[in-house]
Amino acid sequence: MTEIITAITFAPVQGFIEKSRKLRDLYGSSFILSYLANAVCQAARKHLNPTNEPIKPAILGYPVISPALISQTQGTPNQLVIAGEFPEQAAKDAFNDAWKVIMQTCQGWIEQEVKTSDGKQFDYCWRRDWSLWTRHAWEFFWATGTTIAEARQHLNEVKRSRAWIGINWTGESSSLSGADTIAYPGMSRKVNPKHRNHRAEETEIQAFYHCLSERVQEAMITPREQLSIPELVKRLVTVAEITDRLPAIEPPGSFRALNRWQDDDLPEGMEPEEVDRQEAKRWTGWFQGDGDQAGTYLQTLDAEGLNRFSQNMRKWGKKLKNALPKPSKTRRTLDRDGRIVYAGGDDFLGVLFRNPPDEPLTPKDCLEQFFYRFKSDTWNSHGEPINVSVGFVWAAPNVPQREVLQHCREAEQSAKSRGRDRLALRILFNSGTHLEWVCPWRFLPVLQDYRDRGREQNWTHVYNDVAVLDARHAFEGNQAEVAIGLLRVYFKPKNNPDNGYWKDDDQEQFYHLMNAATLDFNQDGWWNLYEGDDRFDSHGNRTLTGILGNRQPYLKDNTTELDEPKVIHALNDWIINLAKVGFHLCSNS
Repeated sequence: MTEIITAITFAPVQGFIEKSRKLRDLYGSSFILSYLANAVCQAARKHLNPTNEPIKPAILGYPVISPALISQTQGTPNQLVIAGEFPEQAAKDAFNDAWKVIMQTCQGWIEQEVKTSDGKQFDYCWRRDWSLWTRHAWEFFWATGTTIAEARQHLNEVKRSRAWIGINWTGESSSLSGADTIAYPGMSRKVNPKHRNHRAEETEIQAFYHCLSERVQEAMITPREQLSIPELVKRLVTVAEITDRLPAIEPPGSFRALNRWQDDDLPEGMEPEEVDRQEAKRWTGWFQGDGDQAGTYLQTLDAEGLNRFSQNMRKWGKKLKNALPKPSKTRRTLDRDGRIVYAGGDDFLGVLFRNPPDEPLTPKDCLEQFFYRFKSDTWNSHGEPINVSVGFVWAAPNVPQREVLQHCREAEQSAKSRGRDRLALRILFNSGTHLEWVCPWRFLPVLQDYRDRGREQNWTHVYNDVAVLDARHAFEGNQAEVAIGLLRVYFKPKNNPDNGYWKDDDQEQFYHLMNAATLDFNQDGWWNLYEGDDRFDSHGNRTLTGILGNRQPYLKDNTTELDEPKVIHALNDWIINLAKVGFHLCSNS
């Protein structure tokens, strides 16, 4: 008998996460997605293996091949592969029931707990809108096949024919996304538009959010915020009283570090306003990453391999928080310098920050305590033969979080489009402008090899030199001698005699390329060596990433010959951006 494979997913996922103002929104989004995916997994296990006995192949242990079963729900990926035919209606019912539980829990908690300023209940007339969002917030996709590849192919075909149902609404739009109406007790009340009292409606909204804010603490929902139903739900599922009512799921971690300092936890002699002023001046580091061509790799795996991959990646995601920078012994808090927002499979998003009144976290801290060792020590610990591309955004304090997240996605895509297996470092200023430098992981420690003319690590000199030379058009033309010469002046292996974070012979190869009498772009180190080979080769060929990435974008049309002016232009940009980004991220001045 031919075995049936069931593939399941749902949407929106990225859009659901993107509409976020606070870190709580991001946590809440990830929390909900994991909860829904886990509900389908549990229903599949119960349907296909009600006695919970081992099934064949024995390595799987459960009918759900991917995601693998581990001791936490958070981080459950939204793409499910099941060994056996799990009926579409049963899967959809499990998914819808889980979402319904979340919605009813949040709605019931508000109606029970949020009172008016004089202790009375609000006149809740909003059941219709909650019901609409319960029934029409998601699209659900289901397909089967005789192999994993076939089931996934059929699932992609099903996803092309969308059946999304939008929810019509009246009134003012939410202050977060502007795409849906504001959730408040009278939102479903039928009122003749001719007799609608906008001022009274606005007063009711303000009163509701003021009371809601007092009930859940202003750090979670401020009186000024006016959220739609799904936005409100994302925020509320981070409240312990609500997660305690959701079955079979662990609550998200403490938000104490994200709430900053409470009035009773302030350092002696420091007022809340002073803490707020300190926090408002602080830059934060955001990073988003993804396994390189994981989808291609998964197509090479059988059920046993897919289950192993899922198990390894989920365990890796669970431990990722332990890799964040550790607090110093002099710090009054034991919280690490940041939080992992989500880590589902090979996708992850995190933020690096340090709370007042501790010394601000610097980008140099982020590099030295996290990124220099991320690929070799942190990422590779999962044991799967795939590389990783990461975008890191060092964001100015007044940049809206939504814009920071967009730059995280763009930086990650820069790392992938420049050849993968690399880190894109992006500085995002309050003006919205940014600088970016993309470097292979294995050459990233070159940042430590910088010394100025006084043998210090003050990057001002190289930054100023680049500005002057650029103003004089010194980098133009079909030559890289000026940029290479500048690099040779400020970067030398002897500047970092203990090799720092360099691995193997990478430092030697880097300086061999840069110190050659004539540039030879056919030498190893310029281009990705795995191109054309098995990029999942267990012997490590996948790690030999070149400075300029893949050769293909730099070839002349319909030939295998390099377009040298294009290559030289890319090299000049790489060195110039190294100087600019290094100045902002690594300077001691």
